[in-house]
Amino acid sequence: MPPTIAQQRGFAYAPIPFAVISFFSSSYVIYYLLIKERQKLERLYHRLILAMNFALLPLTSTYIWSTFAVPEGTPDYVGAAGSIATCTAQGFIGLMLQGTVPFYYGSLSLQAFMGIKNKFQEEKYTWIEYPIHLFAWCFPAAGAINVALTENFNPSGSGCSMAKAPHGCEADPDILCERGDDIYTLEYIIGLFIPFLYFVFPPFVAVSMYCWIKKIGNKVHRFRGMQQIRENVRKQMMRRIAIQISLYLFSSWFTFVP
Repeated sequence: MPPTIAQQRGFAYAPIPFAVISFFSSSYVIYYLLIKERQKLERLYHRLILAMNFALLPLTSTYIWSTFAVPEGTPDYVGAAGSIATCTAQGFIGLMLQGTVPFYYGSLSLQAFMGIKNKFQEEKYTWIEYPIHLFAWCFPAAGAINVALTENFNPSGSGCSMAKAPHGCEADPDILCERGDDIYTLEYIIGLFIPFLYFVFPPFVAVSMYCWIKKIGNKVHRFRGMQQIRENVRKQMMRRIAIQISLYLFSSWFTFVP
């Protein structure tokens, strides 16, 4: 049963206000780190935050495009005013950055864990920065390029994403799919990769941090004098970082998972 006009409008316009808020929030973070507090970029943590917000800007813009990127004349899409090219662009940017952004969220947990492990001596673990950027951008881009080359970015949901066209043709033998090759293996990999970035990698690192904090807490009472003070300060720093990373984790779930 095709959606009603009211439902079509809901799909088209509901994501836009939240996307606009996220867009301006990311813009402010970028402005803050590049203009107002540039010295903060000496820390790996803030450089990762900056890179993540650079990825968030185009990702939120795809939600703002909504159905406007859908090829004009596509049935059941209110506001469709685009072309195959705009649909492919929206799907490509969205799919790629849906992998990039959560990878950066996960890297914040990894960075905090490495800081704790190396007693906050950043020079010992800054080597992880370049691999993080490499994985965050190159692997999602490779997947998105493959999907684009097989013409699998088509109208779906509130815009364009990975799907065949016309919508529902893969499930109906009476409807011929005009766009979209079979890429079941890639779909399976992407279907596992993105949930892993959201629900497995960051929580695993966060739980490891809490276990490390508990282990250190059990050792603190054995120390005396200045060493005990230093260990207590270190424990408090670790606890604050663990709480901060947990807030980022829940923020990412709240923002993107719905």
